[in-house]
Amino acid sequence: MSTKTIAVDARVYARLGEEGGESFSRVIDRLLSTVESAHTGKDILRELEAFPSLSPEDADVFLSVVAENRAQEAWDVGDLR
Repeated sequence: MSTKTIAVDARVYARLGEEGGESFSRVIDRLLSTVESAHTGKDILRELEAFPSLSPEDADVFLSVVAENRAQEAWDVGDLR
């Protein structure tokens, strides 16, 4: 099995570690499986309602990562439909 190294915020790392002794790969795979069958944003949000809300600090980190990624990507208006 091949592996990849990824960077995650320290808070995310800590939260992944709290997931009942599962490996990080299994936690990430399980969380992704939760939304992989979703077809719309509404479906994804409905699935994510089962998870606890982000703390204000985690929300700030999330928004800063989104802003950083948006600044690095060239979005075509057609991609947003």
